[in-house]
Amino acid sequence: MRRPLILSIVCGLLFAFSSFQAAFAETRVRFSLDWIPGATHGAFFIALQKGYYRAEGLDVSIDRGKGSAELTRQLASGVYDMGFPDINVVMDFDSKNPQQTFPVLMSLYEEAPAAIIFLKSSGLTDPKQLAGKRIGAAPNDSTFKLFPIFAQQVGIDPASVQVQSIDPSLREVLLAQRKVDAIPGQIFNSAIELKAKGVAENDIGSFLYKDYGLQLYGNSIAASPKFLKEHPDAVRGFIRATVRGLRDMANDPEEAVKAALQYEPLLNADVERSRLRIALDCCLLTNEVKKSGFGVVDNARLQHEVDVIAAAFKLPRKPELKEIYDPSFLPSQKDRQVGKIN
Repeated sequence: MRRPLILSIVCGLLFAFSSFQAAFAETRVRFSLDWIPGATHGAFFIALQKGYYRAEGLDVSIDRGKGSAELTRQLASGVYDMGFPDINVVMDFDSKNPQQTFPVLMSLYEEAPAAIIFLKSSGLTDPKQLAGKRIGAAPNDSTFKLFPIFAQQVGIDPASVQVQSIDPSLREVLLAQRKVDAIPGQIFNSAIELKAKGVAENDIGSFLYKDYGLQLYGNSIAASPKFLKEHPDAVRGFIRATVRGLRDMANDPEEAVKAALQYEPLLNADVERSRLRIALDCCLLTNEVKKSGFGVVDNARLQHEVDVIAAAFKLPRKPELKEIYDPSFLPSQKDRQVGKIN
């Protein structure tokens, strides 16, 4: 009698243990960056390496990206569960694909870092001079996708610019070699890459989109429609953990640099420090973010952005704000505050 009883107890304990494991199993999250990894992605790396995602019950993997346009398609099709696309590219996609729309859930770049970068020694001083010039652009780059809007804003015909389609890794190389006249890119990436390739800092010029009336939100956290529907709590947990990473990065940028190097050892620490300093100043840690917290989006400003992009891109339809931005997965404003800055 004792042996069957013992077996019964053991089986019961094994069943209970397996049920306990199932209840606390980690949800896998396949996350993609927008571009080549760097210190500007430090919040994600910090959250991963310090266990913030794991504390939320998430098993997160982070892949490098190939541009926001490609990432947006990958999210829509479920190749990735979550990602870091440019909100304006998502807006464009949602307009053209009404059956596959999905919103961004949290803005990280409160000001878009989009710019046209050039060498001052080339004689460029005004964006109108871009007419007839050669621009080297990666087709999936979000800044290039927005270029027609910038061109119209400054009063030139986008068709008047010669576009040379190139691999993302060659943009700064070709500009440094003067084989193109300008490149579209994120200011904190292109400026740093040009310096690394021997271009003098005082020879690097830029036309920031935001300085010409295009006050745009930039890269944001988004989830695939399927993952958002099936794992809403995991999405909330991912955002909470990322906010912790953002707060750490804001208060100790060096921690973000170290986290980036741990993820990608081939990065140059000094280059990443410079890159992150520019990004924090221009886009990640703006006055509005310091006042209202991470992830802040003003609906009136976003609606104006929709109106501008819909007209400039001649979108087949103007997406509603709820299709583009859903703040319901954000922590409370109190929990998104930046906190003390060292």
